[in-house]
Amino acid sequence: MPEPDVESTAPVVSAAHALELIADASDLLSSSLDYGQTLRHVVRLAVPDVADWCGLYVLAEDGTEDEITSGHADPELDAFIRGVRRQRRARRDASESRRVAQSREPVLAGDVRGWAGEEFDDEQRALATRLAARSYMVVPLLARGRSLGSLTLLSTREGRHYTPEDLAFAQTLAARCAVAIDNARLHDAAERSLSLLDTVFATAPVGLAFLDPDLRFVRVNETMAAFNGRPIEDHRGRTIAEVLGAPGQELAHLYRRVLETGRPIHDHELSAATRADPDVVRHWNVSLTRVHGPDGDLLGVSAVVTDVTERRRLLDAEREARIHADFLARAGALLDESLDYERTLRAVAEIAVPEVADWCAVSVLDEAEVLQQVAAAHVDPGQRRLGEELNRRFPPNPDSATIRVARSGRTQYVREITDEMLAAGIQDPDELDLVRRLRLRSLIIAPLRARGRAFGSLTLANAESRRLFDDDDVQLAEELARRAGIAIDNARLYTERTRIAHALQVKLLPERLPTIPGALLAARYRAAGELNEVGGDFYDVFPRSEHEWAMVVGDVSGKGAEAAAITALARYTLRAGALDDDRPGKALRRLNAAMLGQDDTSQFATAVLAYVASVDERHMHVRLALAGHPPALLLRRAGTVETSGAFGTMLGLRPDPEFRETELVLGRGDVLLLYTDGVTEAGPRRAPFGESGLTSLLGTLPGCDPQAVVDAVEQAVVDAQQGEPRDDVALLALGLGEA
Repeated sequence: MPEPDVESTAPVVSAAHALELIADASDLLSSSLDYGQTLRHVVRLAVPDVADWCGLYVLAEDGTEDEITSGHADPELDAFIRGVRRQRRARRDASESRRVAQSREPVLAGDVRGWAGEEFDDEQRALATRLAARSYMVVPLLARGRSLGSLTLLSTREGRHYTPEDLAFAQTLAARCAVAIDNARLHDAAERSLSLLDTVFATAPVGLAFLDPDLRFVRVNETMAAFNGRPIEDHRGRTIAEVLGAPGQELAHLYRRVLETGRPIHDHELSAATRADPDVVRHWNVSLTRVHGPDGDLLGVSAVVTDVTERRRLLDAEREARIHADFLARAGALLDESLDYERTLRAVAEIAVPEVADWCAVSVLDEAEVLQQVAAAHVDPGQRRLGEELNRRFPPNPDSATIRVARSGRTQYVREITDEMLAAGIQDPDELDLVRRLRLRSLIIAPLRARGRAFGSLTLANAESRRLFDDDDVQLAEELARRAGIAIDNARLYTERTRIAHALQVKLLPERLPTIPGALLAARYRAAGELNEVGGDFYDVFPRSEHEWAMVVGDVSGKGAEAAAITALARYTLRAGALDDDRPGKALRRLNAAMLGQDDTSQFATAVLAYVASVDERHMHVRLALAGHPPALLLRRAGTVETSGAFGTMLGLRPDPEFRETELVLGRGDVLLLYTDGVTEAGPRRAPFGESGLTSLLGTLPGCDPQAVVDAVEQAVVDAQQGEPRDDVALLALGLGEA
């Protein structure tokens, strides 16, 4: 607003009065740090001694604007003044209050009589006339280098016009007011911060604490107090050692290290029992930071503590689960390595030691339902021998825990074995002494089960390690016992089946080779694979008359009971047929008919049948026929190898087979070899040993007797491939003896 020309007047506020007003203002403004009250004090300071109306325009820190006025005796005029100021703030660059606050340059209007704004309507002009403004000043509110707003002083009194001296006074007064406003703002912000800090401290789910440079508690929240097991008031002014005692020594050392070095500590894990629950170890995550004031002075150390016991428990549980899973996977692989019963029992006992337990014993119910310890392992061989002595001298009584578990199939678990338990449960002093010497600490007895029945127990015990089993260990023991039970039962069944198979196989082969006058015989049977099932290849030598003998080598399809049945049928049918039939082909036809008469028409076989008779001391006559079988090989004394026999029809496939008979003469030093295709098919599938390999081998054995030939062929078959042969091998060799 332009200032009209006025003649010089005396200042409204004299120098003495100004000093008095400034002093009164200082007293009034310092009487309160309440922000709202301070603003109200400011607008009333100069009214009515200096101004008839005072307006305070304030810029908030968030950019919003606010206004507080002293008010006017006439409410209508007061509303008019405030409305005009509000309208001008709404228009760009129209508000002197805002312009002064932004530019920090004051405005002095010495005489504004007759003033009426150009933007006023008739009603507003009437109100402006009633107001009768004489003079006004607008000065900035400056504090600590910042502009907080502006102060407007309006005079409506006749003859009171402001002068430059009054403007200087107003600026001084505004400066005092600005400082008071800024102080009130800071105090209000501090109070809000403290209130927020109080709220954070009170509601934080973590422990918060602040300690002074002497490491005495200044402040803690409820969570921290609960962690320490003492109320908040028991912390203030006390040291860590006074609050926590001996368990707080490690924590005090950490605080002292941060205080002395200035290096913060983050995520340091501590483990300790609390006063509230001294029997339970809890785990804490601690972060410590040295705290400095605005001027750099050391104030103390702040602490943030989190209870990570549950997280630690979950992580430990997850880690244990992975360890258990890995252990069970490795245990399963070990249990699957063999079907040998004794080896499986030893593997079960050794698997758990020392990874799961210090001691492991396997006990199995025998046919009389007596529990027998069949395997044991211990981390200490001396303790193992002590356990064996205990088991030998004091076998389990009918009411012992191991027998109850073996019969009921229910696990027994003793977390901690005490001497009182031992004394109460063992009556014999010598037995009690042996058990005490084992130093058993914790025990799990889990049942061995397979195919719906319990047949033994797996005992795990800790002694030297002093570790106590928990529920997870019980689950692990039960799962290990379950897998071990199946493995043991499978091994037992396999061992029993193998024993039966071997006995049956013996019955399907000659117990010993007969003596043929003037001749040498050698035979070999080698079952293929680990299972060594019955059936497959066979050989036989038997007399068909006083002067002639029958030799047969055969190969029955399949394995197991069905193949064994055909093998038995073949052997005994050929024995019966050879006695009646004068030619090998006739006996083979009789066997073919017998096989076709079986219910199972899927079985077939190959065979070579030879009738052997002495001609004189230096020669033997041989008649042979092949039923789908590899030809016989004749190793001559000179080293040549001849193939003998015409390939005929396999047995059991058709009712009209064709068999052609071949005759040959065996001289002294010659060897006739009958064999199965397990010989020729040995070795890699793409490059088997083959008939050519067998022929070449025989060519290197001139002058060898039948036994040497059989040994050499078997070794060549074994050497032809890695591991055991894929198919059974049957060999039968005939030669003339020395004269």
